[in-house]
Amino acid sequence: MKTKTKVYAGLIGGLVLIVAAWFAWNYMIPSEDIQLSMKDMRADASGLDRVITHSLYDGTTKTWEVKTKVYPFPTDSGTGASFSFIDKQGKKIICGPGWRVEEK
Repeated sequence: MKTKTKVYAGLIGGLVLIVAAWFAWNYMIPSEDIQLSMKDMRADASGLDRVITHSLYDGTTKTWEVKTKVYPFPTDSGTGASFSFIDKQGKKIICGPGWRVEEK
């Protein structure tokens, strides 16, 4: 094979791989969930202005208006619905399904 033919074969092979990856990302992988979680991770990591509202099982709610990062927090049940953040006073707030812990 000539060098020119090898280059063309390599370019065509690379193009096929790019198209296959695009197709898999858009049609075979649950990409909306992945893309949304990646967007959430970027937003959480950058410490955006946000309003955080947390509701307890008894119906009480608490709202914080902060510029903060939000961190996932592991739970005993493994539900993954818990998170933590630092409020304006520098206190760590941990919120989970039906419970809330605020530093004093």
